[in-house]
Parts: sequence; C-alpha cells; structure tokens
Amino acid sequence: MTYDDWRAARWDEIAGQDGKAKVVAKGTVAGGEPQVLPGIPGEWRVDDGGALTLTVGGGRSEVGSTFDLPGGLRGFAGGADGRYGVVVLDPRAPAWSSLRGIDTYPPDPAWVFEGRFRAAPDRRVDVEHLTSPRTTKPVDAPADLVVTINGTEHVLTVLETMPGQRLVVFTDETSGAGTPDIGRWLVLPPAEPGTGLAVDFNRATLSHHHLVPAVFTCPLAPPGNHLPIRVEAGERALVHDLKDKATTYLRHLENRAWDDARAMCSQDATVWHNDGKGDSTIDENIAGMAAQIGSIESMRYDVTRQFDRPGEVMRQHVVNVVMEDGAVFAIDAAVYFRFENGLITRIEEYASLPSR
Repeated sequence: MTYDDWRAARWDEIAGQDGKAKVVAKGTVAGGEPQVLPGIPGEWRVDDGGALTLTVGGGRSEVGSTFDLPGGLRGFAGGADGRYGVVVLDPRAPAWSSLRGIDTYPPDPAWVFEGRFRAAPDRRVDVEHLTSPRTTKPVDAPADLVVTINGTEHVLTVLETMPGQRLVVFTDETSGAGTPDIGRWLVLPPAEPGTGLAVDFNRATLSHHHLVPAVFTCPLAPPGNHLPIRVEAGERALVHDLKDKATTYLRHLENRAWDDARAMCSQDATVWHNDGKGDSTIDENIAGMAAQIGSIESMRYDVTRQFDRPGEVMRQHVVNVVMEDGAVFAIDAAVYFRFENGLITRIEEYASLPSR
C-alpha cells in the first residue's frame, strides 16, 4: 500500500462509515443486572438464555450484531458466554466536532528502518491508561521491537491490546513540543519472533484518545518506550475548524442544550467573566446560565468578527435578548476560547452592560 493509499485508509478509519470519530459510547455487558452506557438511552443486560437485550421506553428486545437506537444512533455488539462488547456510533459526531483532517509531517523515506520482533513469552507490563483519573493495569506485552535508527539500536515494548494486534506506544523529543505529550502509535503486523519488518515512522498515528477522550481510554507509553530523538514523521495533530466549534458552542447555549455545550468542553475547563467574580468551572458556569434563563424568551449571538490561530479563537459578537415580558436589549461582548485535542479548555468573556 502506498503512503497516499494508507492516508486515505487512515482517514476512512477515523471519519468513514464506521469511523472511530463517530463512536460516542462503548462498554462491556455481562450478567443479568441492568447496565447503562453513559449518554445512551436504555438499559442493557444478558438474559437467562445468554442473549444481549436492551430495554428502551418500557420495551425490551434482543440485540443483534448491529442495531439502531433513538436519535439516529447505531451500534455493534459481539461476544460469547454471556459477555458482550457494545459500541455505539453517532454519524453526526465528526461534523459536531468540526473535525477536518490530520496534520502530518511531510513523508520522508529516511524515516523507514528495518526492525525485528524479539519474543518475550508470557510477559505482562503495567501500563498507565488515560482514564479519569488515570489508572494503571497490566497489559500483554509478548514481544519487543528492535530497531536501529541512525546507527543506534532501540528496544521498544510491544503491547497486545487485542488478540493479534502489535502496538508500539512511544514518545520522543517532539512529544509535547510538536506532537501530543501522551505519545503516538505504531500499529505493526503480527509476525513470528525474529521476523524482519519495515518500521515506517511516516505511519506513526495519533491515539484514538484524541478523537473521543471520554470513550477511548488508551494506553500510554510503557517505561522505556521513549526515543531520545525528534521523530519528525507521522501524524502531529487533529485539524478542527475551531471557529465553527466556537459557533456551535454558542448555538447550544442559544438552544438551552446544556448537555451538548458541556460535552464540547474538557473535564477541567474553566470560565472567566469580567464581573469581578474570578474563575468558575465549566459545570458551575453552565448551571448558572441554566438557572437564570427562565425569564428569557430567546437569545441570539450575532457575530461581528472573529480571529483564530492554532488552539485559540477570539470572537466579537452582539447578544440579542428578548425577555418574556417583551423587553429587548443587546449586549456587546468578546469571547476567547482555548482548545486542546478539540475540546474547549478555557473561556474568557468580556461583556458590556445591556443596551436597550
């Protein structure tokens, strides 16, 4: 497969029909007790016959390998012996996130090296995962990847996070300074120990965690998987239309879609207003808006100008408000948004007094 073909296949893996960017929930269902998937309607359970069932709106039905859910959601299920993995996708998710592509270093054949697998039978290593808070758990690590880069031999632990997959999670001197600080992936074909293979850093990828952090709690690099060089090859960052994302956030506020607005923000996002009260958490800010909105008939953000640069958006707008008693007024405001991994991490709002 040529590099261009691989890039096309990689984008399809992310944003295609069953792309990872469309995943909104996943989990494991086992046993007869009801279980829920966060943000997904219904209760899941395994019945006495070992079949996976879902109860929505009082109706209970058996779930096949593919299924549809209210709101245009669809999913996949698979398993055996009373234990099922469930994945739910929302086809609208990439558009909502304003995902546009993946930024990469220019392909360079100098970053392709010869490597080999070295067996490490029955080995498991403790690996930190991107849960919230982070957790450490043992992962199968049946081999090492031995690769010589510019005359220096490096040995990287190979993880097997699913049967048959060979995954190297590594960091390098670009991590946190050009590429994500949590490292990148090399997905390698299964092969016997001693087998030679091409190690192409042009095909180093971002982890799935960047696409949907709350769903993909991916492994971090095991101890020793740091390359003390700048690997200026492979994927660097997801590309989002941040101006569209900022607009979408404000449209959620207009529509009082508080949960949708909250979902666009990181867990620890903060908000500041020029009202002298200092910072608040995103949850406090949204709860405050929800509590005050009752006397407002409608609210609309009309953009007058906006600017963006990597990770940041600044916009000026007029907030037009119609009260339930018929009063109408406008507020001149400017809002700064900071983004990380496609999520809002900071909002700063400068607003004038209302004008009639």
